[in-house]
Amino acid sequence: MSKPIVVGVDGQPGSDIALGWAIAEAARRARRLMLLHVGEVWSPPFVGDGSLMAAIRTRGQQVIEKALTVVHATNRNVQVSSLVLPGDPPDVLISWSSEASMLVLGDSVRASLATVPRTVAARSRCPLIVVRTQWSDQLPVVVGVDGSPVTRAAIEFAFDHAAQHRTWVRAVHAWHRSVLPGDRGIVEERAAHFAVVADALEQSRQRYPLVPVHISRPIGHAAEVLSEQSTAAQLLVVGTRGHSGVAGLLLGSVSQALLRTAGCPLAVIPAEKW
Repeated sequence: MSKPIVVGVDGQPGSDIALGWAIAEAARRARRLMLLHVGEVWSPPFVGDGSLMAAIRTRGQQVIEKALTVVHATNRNVQVSSLVLPGDPPDVLISWSSEASMLVLGDSVRASLATVPRTVAARSRCPLIVVRTQWSDQLPVVVGVDGSPVTRAAIEFAFDHAAQHRTWVRAVHAWHRSVLPGDRGIVEERAAHFAVVADALEQSRQRYPLVPVHISRPIGHAAEVLSEQSTAAQLLVVGTRGHSGVAGLLLGSVSQALLRTAGCPLAVIPAEKW
């Protein structure tokens, strides 16, 4: 049986936006949807006459029931299950990432949960989708490419998502002068960087021949360039890290920065996955 799409729900507006994205993706991919609510064990009891664990279950069930209502109202064909667990939210979500095809999270207004996406992104075993804003299926999928083997999983995910959504891929390779060895002029250096990107895309292009691709090679810092590109994308896809001697731009710090600044849903893909 295929792994489900797991979406974290906490009853806040940010998680509602993420839930909407997860419902649409589950329907499109014919995947099961798992609603996961993690009750913080240090939270004050939600009810006055029960234990802390009972309070967590009561609060969690209310959150889940609200989310189930949204799922059924949005698309009754989506198969959905739910789970309420106590514990530290990042730890529980990370443990469930090995059981998920993708993990979907939103922003939380609760200070104690504000750093959860950043913590999970660093350790998730499956693609993590952080949905902070609304999106448009009419826009392309943008993927950051640095030429390293680490980003191949991100490229593959981007092509698959574009194929599922019948859109195109914009492969973005941000670079600085003298990143590549040798004494080259700007024209030669741009051509060399184009070759880096073309080589990185080759396998996915062969697997998805009907997905159009545009290569962009702006000069600049990767986090800033990709954040700007995300304002005209339906999804921004990056790898968790990249240590290529050729480019090495998609470091963990870039994905962490984009969790704060991306103007569209962000997919962070572990190097060994997808």
